Amino acid sequence: MTQAYTHRFTEVHETPGHAIDTWAIGVHTAQTYVSVANHQRAVVLLFTGEMSQGATLDLLLMQATDALGANAKVIAGKAITQLNAALGDTNDRVAIEVRTEELDVDGGFSFVGAIMTIAGGAFEACVTGFLGGSNYVPVPDTNWTEIIF
Repeated sequence: MTQAYTHRFTEVHETPGHAIDTWAIGVHTAQTYVSVANHQRAVVLLFTGEMSQGATLDLLLMQATDALGANAKVIAGKAITQLNAALGDTNDRVAIEVRTEELDVDGGFSFVGAIMTIAGGAFEACVTGFLGGSNYVPVPDTNWTEIIF
């Protein structure tokens, strides 16, 4: 569904709640899966801040058959180029988008997971996701704390 001028962002994009939200400082691995069965696409956004010398950050998307990550496997081409202190990767913004037809839906894969790994030192990072192209609009807005328009 295209977002018309009169549609509010929160009417056509759903946040999966805190299931995919992660704020990390330091060596950390975060992994979570959300259902995309009622949507046509998902986007995962990464925002980075300061990092210590030697720190690295990897982010990739996986697909699974349930919210616990059963049968998880990589979604081809859905990984960022590693961010690291040596290259000065501070205050970066990265987006990874996936369409449901890129998943193995015939194999029962309807969950997408974002896996962020911070190694080698402290790295401020925030990951959040949105589901778009809902099969049933307007999307529920119960995962938002407050909507101001």
